[in-house]
Amino acid sequence: MKLLIASWGDFENWREVKYRFGEEVSVGPSTLPILQKAIKPDWTVIVLSETLGKDFSSLEALREELRSRVQEFLERIGAGREVDVLIVPGIGKFGHGTFEGSAMDVYYYALHGLSQVIPLEGELEVHFDITHGLNYITFLVHRALRELLGVRTLLSETRFRAYNSDPFVPKLSSELGINVIEDIQVEPHPLTGRLPGLDGYIIPYLTEKKVLGELKRELDTFKLIRSEKRKLEAWVGSVVLGLPLLFAEDFPEVEPIEEAVDELMDTWEGHVEVSEKSVRRKLAFGEGFGALVKLAFQVKALGKFKLTLPPSIDDLYRISQEVFRGANRERANVELGKIEDRAIAYASSGVFPDWMPLRDFLGFERANKEISPRNFLAHAGLEANVTEVKMERWEAGDVRREARKHTFLRYSQEARRRVEEMTANALGGV
Repeated sequence: MKLLIASWGDFENWREVKYRFGEEVSVGPSTLPILQKAIKPDWTVIVLSETLGKDFSSLEALREELRSRVQEFLERIGAGREVDVLIVPGIGKFGHGTFEGSAMDVYYYALHGLSQVIPLEGELEVHFDITHGLNYITFLVHRALRELLGVRTLLSETRFRAYNSDPFVPKLSSELGINVIEDIQVEPHPLTGRLPGLDGYIIPYLTEKKVLGELKRELDTFKLIRSEKRKLEAWVGSVVLGLPLLFAEDFPEVEPIEEAVDELMDTWEGHVEVSEKSVRRKLAFGEGFGALVKLAFQVKALGKFKLTLPPSIDDLYRISQEVFRGANRERANVELGKIEDRAIAYASSGVFPDWMPLRDFLGFERANKEISPRNFLAHAGLEANVTEVKMERWEAGDVRREARKHTFLRYSQEARRRVEEMTANALGGV
């Protein structure tokens, strides 16, 4: 699939220009038609600032009036129907109005909006045109794009290309070439950080700080963070540190995370004050909002690996092979191999043990029973003191294949909190 994203400024004041891109030539006020013709995207997204809006009767009216003008412009330049318009919250003082708020809201708002349109599966080409963009908005949209693409590339290949035209000089520019300024195969980049404390999700900006205390008491988002923070961080750690069993057991439900994101978005919008020629955003998004958006995106990207518990050795091999890379994959496969070999030996002797500690399953009678973070991580989370094993009897078949399918792992109930704490704490060193 091909996705074209363009960052735009004041589109109604652009001049007619002759553009060239490869063998294609186009005359018009925008690079969009020639890029669409050359790239042939399946979908196009235009990102532009709310500061271009002129109807201050309400926030919704401001956006809809701007969206209507953009649609008229798109029809005039023949941009096609497969176009979304993402209006982000800009700042500044202009002749038609003043817009106050946090500049970083552009990044968080774009992060959320783009997470809804970037496809999660299959090969993807993302083409990003910055020719007409506003400086800080283009920069923050680029950041949001690259972070989301790093997550979706955990499973699916992604290519990223960025474009910019030659500079326009009045009376001298007869033709502007469109240049490729970035062309890369995106590298996988899972989430690596911990979730912030309760102060980091939505922030009083043009209002009293006491508002945050009220929101902490009222919003379900903060209940989710209080109850699930450790578990969510542990799952994030399982991906980046290569811990297949913890990945399977702590795989999050995406719906509560998305509901939290939606609640924070609604709360932020509910504190946008629109009056005559003025927009005041009294709250600002915090890094926790962005973390939740990316977490929901990663959960959905890896959704096919949500397993019925307890997972088998075969299930955990699949996670290791398809989700992990490099040393993480090798370490997990080595540890799973040890358990698999022992399971084969048990089955060959006609023994199929019920749940038992891994240290006993492996015959580590004199194993040190201390649970250390270093040892836990060195063994891909399959540490002998915290892991339990069970085997099911099978009737016939290749012993190695059947051992993989009928040997199951889980963390002991007593060790679960310790496992999650060790993993969450390890994120600080990633």
